[in-house]
Amino acid sequence: MRVYVCAHELGHAILHAKINTPYLSAYTLFSVAKIERQANTFAVELLLPDDLLQEHPDCPIYNLAQLAGIPEGMEQLKR
Repeated sequence: MRVYVCAHELGHAILHAKINTPYLSAYTLFSVAKIERQANTFAVELLLPDDLLQEHPDCPIYNLAQLAGIPEGMEQLKR
């Protein structure tokens, strides 16, 4: 989980460098759901690259995601 959280936070740093999501959540009515989804997608793409899927075509994406440290259900964000 630690690797996934780091990848997720890296996604925020790269994609949302000027956005303070904790502030938005605490002090505004702005929904940060889209921002969080983007960071989750970034993390999944980083930890589960296309090359890995191509190297293991017979292995279900669920299993590869689990081995990569991606939380259950998040593999669905793989594009």
